[in-house]
Amino acid sequence: MLERKVDLQPARDNPFVQTMLLWMYAVLLMLTTKWVTQLDLDVGLVFFFILLLPFFVMLKWPNQPAVLYIGLMVMLIGKGMYALTTDPLFGPDARGYFRQVTFYPQLNDFLRYATEHITDNWLNSSAYPVFGLLYMPFYKFLDLADPLVIITFNSFLLVLCCNMTYRLNDRFFPYELSESGKRTYNAVLIIGLLASPALMYMSSVFGKDITCAFLGLLCTQLLLNRRYILFIIVLFYTTMLRDYSIVYILSFYFLFRRSFKAALLMLVAALGIVFWKVGLTGLLNSFMLTVFLFISPNPFKAFNWDTEFVMRTAEAVYMMISFGLSVTVFLRHKETRSFFAMCLVLLFTFGCTLVLVGFVTVTERNLEYGVGTIGDNMVRKKVPVVPILYMMNAYTLAWLFRPKAAHSKKGEACHPRKGQISSLQRISEPAYGAVLDCSEASAQERVARDRPAAGALGARNALLPSQTVDPEVRR
Repeated sequence: MLERKVDLQPARDNPFVQTMLLWMYAVLLMLTTKWVTQLDLDVGLVFFFILLLPFFVMLKWPNQPAVLYIGLMVMLIGKGMYALTTDPLFGPDARGYFRQVTFYPQLNDFLRYATEHITDNWLNSSAYPVFGLLYMPFYKFLDLADPLVIITFNSFLLVLCCNMTYRLNDRFFPYELSESGKRTYNAVLIIGLLASPALMYMSSVFGKDITCAFLGLLCTQLLLNRRYILFIIVLFYTTMLRDYSIVYILSFYFLFRRSFKAALLMLVAALGIVFWKVGLTGLLNSFMLTVFLFISPNPFKAFNWDTEFVMRTAEAVYMMISFGLSVTVFLRHKETRSFFAMCLVLLFTFGCTLVLVGFVTVTERNLEYGVGTIGDNMVRKKVPVVPILYMMNAYTLAWLFRPKAAHSKKGEACHPRKGQISSLQRISEPAYGAVLDCSEASAQERVARDRPAAGALGARNALLPSQTVDPEVRR
């Protein structure tokens, strides 16, 4: 009997097997964290980050080990510094989220309350029970009641955010980049997101901002992959958690689909709503807030250079320099203008959205709204679009430090000193035309005429294979 040979796909290349391995290791990670943290919280946190390393390696990354090592080490050092110096209950929202951990002794008690609240209010539900659906099972499973434990939950989501941003770019990025430029782009993007002080800080406090960023990227991935049912389910939950989440989800979708007209239409609609609700003051604040996305916290205020804010303020200075370099690349290279124009349109739209959020907050508190009024903590509310900021930074550096020998849009080689070199196709075109269209006699006449200029090698290329070659030429 003939044996049928079956080629099995390696486990590392099988998406289903890889996903199952990731889930299994994630469960093992949680179980180990539970056992160790119940003995000692500090030792448990250290164990968590040690065990996070294999999970990080199991994810799909580019073949750039040095980039991954640098990014991960910077993130771990930064997370350690924030864990030692930052109060996870940094504001009223954080204290409200944590209060649920101690108020409800059992998970069933909280789930009963959350179900009733969401059923009665739907999209108007409070973020406390909605966000609690994610972190309360985590806390009750670990059987801990320390606010610092949230750093493990948020750090896990931070790694997933960085990985999802890379994978979306790897599969769907539609803008022009050379092979070397793509490696630079991936390196700057991955290191930037892993080492971002804003992301490290917001994943070290008891807040929903990293969760919102993760869910926004997840919705984008589901929509791009046309998994519409799952997209609607996740979008429904994301909208309850942050009601304007559809804005940054569509922003990512339009960016990867290169739908500039749709993005521009969304901006026009946002500007119209801002003008209708707030007036000219709102339009001016929208422009200022878009700039503020790059330079927040404000580096021109002295107290932002205190120990608590210095890393995030330094990031704002870096983003300000990066934006200046982006303008230079935009002016020098026409190929980059579509990408930068798209990003600015999307960030301006998000700025309009934040103005509306701030205006509602100010008016509900019966305060005066004017030019420069923000109305809320926009430093943390910009977290969902931080990936776009680092995509701009990576694209800028990829074009700024590209190799000297580049390629034009038509695929023709370029050289900085000799100018444009004709493509191989254009060089070979006359020779093949002579072979196909001319008789043997006319070909010999052309060889004789062109021999002084083209040399012996050119003459031999112009002859048919069946023709006799002059011995002088052969030598």
